[in-house]
Parts: sequence; structure tokens; C-alpha cells
Amino acid sequence: MLAMKPRNDRALALSAFCLEIESYRRTPEGRTRDARAFLDFYFARPGQGAPPVDRLFPHLPREVRAPIIAGWRVRGLKAALRDDDERVRGVVLDALEAGDIDAAMFESGVEPQVLVDYVPLDEWWQLWRGTKVPAAAVQKALATARAMRLFDDEWFLGAVEARGGKLKGTDAIADTLTKDETIAWVRAIHASGDASPSGVVAARGWESILAKTAPDALVCVLDAFARKVHLVRTDSITPPRPLSIPPPHGFEDMPQVDLSSLDADGAAAAGGWGDEGPPPFSEPGEVVRDDELEHIPTPHIPPPLPE
Repeated sequence: MLAMKPRNDRALALSAFCLEIESYRRTPEGRTRDARAFLDFYFARPGQGAPPVDRLFPHLPREVRAPIIAGWRVRGLKAALRDDDERVRGVVLDALEAGDIDAAMFESGVEPQVLVDYVPLDEWWQLWRGTKVPAAAVQKALATARAMRLFDDEWFLGAVEARGGKLKGTDAIADTLTKDETIAWVRAIHASGDASPSGVVAARGWESILAKTAPDALVCVLDAFARKVHLVRTDSITPPRPLSIPPPHGFEDMPQVDLSSLDADGAAAAGGWGDEGPPPFSEPGEVVRDDELEHIPTPHIPPPLPE
């Protein structure tokens, strides 16, 4: 049996970013979602006889998932290698219901590299970002993305916003600085002679920006980053419905013209003008020279009707 190629290439920066953040998520300081949330997301059990929603095992090749299931001691390795998706779902469900697997075992059994190699990354992002993210985790994610060159300083300054979008760019960063810190920042820019986005960030210091910028402003950057690298799907956005504009008052009873009866040349199809075709165009009028305009009588315009 040929090994199935991973869905996501860890050599790519985005996959490497997700692996770094998933590994950090499992540390005490990086926890955004615990093991129970991990289990409920990747193997949701609605209850009341409904089948579980398996977001994990269908993405894993048999040679990858079989050692995981065998490691839980709920299925032999050879049997797990033969099991199809439906059988795997039933085995894991029975083990969870019997208490042979708990949330901690489920999460630890699926190592970060296996998860990031095979699951859709936008679904992983739903797990990681589906709750309030601690400030340390936001800072870690932005620092990692910048180090992996998934965004640059120009993009960062264009994406950072504070106070609900009222402050942007350097204004959003300076919003939480003291007067002395702001003056020192300006002096550093002047001393470097570099007012480019990279120079502005370097003058303040990237670590200082992450530490001092308002948390909501950094979260705004994080969400913009997810859209930038397509960790958030946009194909589910419903296009707006066309507006229905009523006819002006007094025109409700006017007959409607069926434009679908016109062919490509603008002539009417059968039932339109008839066999004789459209009426001939009128001959164009005589051209009037500029010096003759003063001899053209002014048309009479009746006075307006009384109110």
C-alpha cells in the first residue's frame, strides 16, 4: 500500500506556522482550547442517538490512524489498518462511551504534526480561534507569522486598528504609549533617517509593539492575517440579493414591454413589427451653421401653473 501524501506540506510557511501554534496551544501558557474542546471539535457527539461528526479520521490515511487507534488499546493494529471510515467511527465512539478513551488521551494521541499534515487548516483555525484568545497566544501567533515572512511591516501597519477602527497604523500603536515613549519613538525614527514601515517598526521595536499595543488592536491584525493567508473561508459568503425597485407613482398600470422579443440587431421577432419590419428612420434635418443660430426663433415657454 502506497503511503498517502500529506494534505499540507510542512515545508511551506503556512503549514509550519500552524504546526508551531498547535504545538504552543498544548502548553500551559499557550492554551486557547483544552483537550475537551479538542475532542468536541474533531469528534463531536451530538447525543440522542445522532451519529458523531468525525472531522479527523477521514482525513488520516489508514497507515497513520491505525497506530493511533492501536495506541489507545481499543483495536489491534492489523484490524485498524483494514477498518474503513465508518468502522473507525464506530470503534472510537464505543471506546469513548465506555470510558476507554478520555479527552486527554484523544488529544495526546493525535500529535501536532499529524494533525497539521492532514486536516484542513481552515478547520484547525476554527478550533484555535473559536474562542477568546489570550494575549500571550495572540502575540505568539503574530510573532511567528512575521518571523516566517507571512506578512511584512508595511502590511502590519496597514492592518492594525484600535478603538473600533477609529485609530489605524501608527496612531493605533501610539494610543497606549506614554508621552515620553512616543517622543522616544519619534526621536529614534529621526536618528535612523528611515521613515519606511520597516524603519518605523524597528524604531519602536517589534517586541515592544507586541507588548504595548492594545490587545483588541492585535486581535484585529490576527483576524486580518487569517483572511490574508486564507485560513478563513470566504466561499460561503452569500451575495446580496438584487434590489426590487417599484415603478414611480402613476406608472403601475402602464403596459410592460417584453425586451426578450428583440433579436441581436434590435429588430422585433415574430409578433413584433410584423413582416414589413420596423418603420424607416426619418431623414436627418438640415445642419444649422453657427452664424444662423441668432435667426432661430426662441420657443414659447408657457408660464408655470398656479399652485
